[in-house]
Amino acid sequence: MKRISKSLLLLVLSAGIWTACERDPVKDLDPNDSKVFITNHSNVDYKAYKTFSIPDSVLIVENDRSGRGAAVQDLVYIDRIAKNLIANGYTRVARTAKPDLEVTPARISYTQSGYVPTYNPWYDPYWGYGGYGGFGGIGYGYGYPMFYNYYSYNENYWYVRIADLKNISADNKANVIWDAQIRGEGIYQESQITSLVDAIFAQSSYLKAN
Repeated sequence: MKRISKSLLLLVLSAGIWTACERDPVKDLDPNDSKVFITNHSNVDYKAYKTFSIPDSVLIVENDRSGRGAAVQDLVYIDRIAKNLIANGYTRVARTAKPDLEVTPARISYTQSGYVPTYNPWYDPYWGYGGYGGFGGIGYGYGYPMFYNYYSYNENYWYVRIADLKNISADNKANVIWDAQIRGEGIYQESQITSLVDAIFAQSSYLKAN
């Protein structure tokens, strides 16, 4: 895997937090919907776009490294995203055909671990020393070494973003106009991917070409 640039890492890990955007309302969610998180940029007219491109592999981000993946679940994920966009009136074209929209599917894995110091559990504030007090209230104290607790935090989720290639900015940047995340248990199971991706688009009824 290649090392991912800090700017791309920040973009991916902060998915769903964009300026001038709002979360979709969540109402009457079933178990699949509860795993879906969407950011809709409210000033976008999605009917102004007609074509999109999507790669044949997913972007894989693992901490500060990135690569491409085309495992079975990745291909199912890509295919279902494309089918939903086509059903919503968009036409899939090659990246070289200058599409209106660029769709980037990704699989994110973020792990953090370390040690946290734990101080003397026998400290007694009455005596003012570590340990139990001694004779006459003087309080000799008992010397305990500092303990360390190990922790490990892991997060895995699907991510997809849509960028506007039709209106490239003056500094040659494409604005991200929509993105979504799928989190929770079992999200990488092939049998779950179809319904989870469908849930994204069910909550994004505005994402249509006509």
